[in-house]
Amino acid sequence: MDCVIDYLATKRGMADSLRAVIASGGNPFAESRDRLRLAVATLLEAGAAAGTLRSDLDPDDVLVSLSGTSLAAGEPAQRVQAGRLLDLLMDGLRDQRPRKRKP
Repeated sequence: MDCVIDYLATKRGMADSLRAVIASGGNPFAESRDRLRLAVATLLEAGAAAGTLRSDLDPDDVLVSLSGTSLAAGEPAQRVQAGRLLDLLMDGLRDQRPRKRKP
């Protein structure tokens, strides 16, 4: 997730250029968003199968959360804050249902 925050912060630095592409009708985010969504979906499915992540998570919700974290604390001087926000996000993703004990 730290790498995603770095990636999103890089995109923020290109904001003016990306706005111009979007204004001309292009979508510079489509391919990278699809790749990120697939990667997040794969990780969420694996975590749910292992019982470590909730099974009701939507990859798009996780990506929006990461994007918000990037906007809130994506500058290099805010890396500590970004780390704390990512910790909060991960706590929300974890399956916290009580585990049944094996006899």
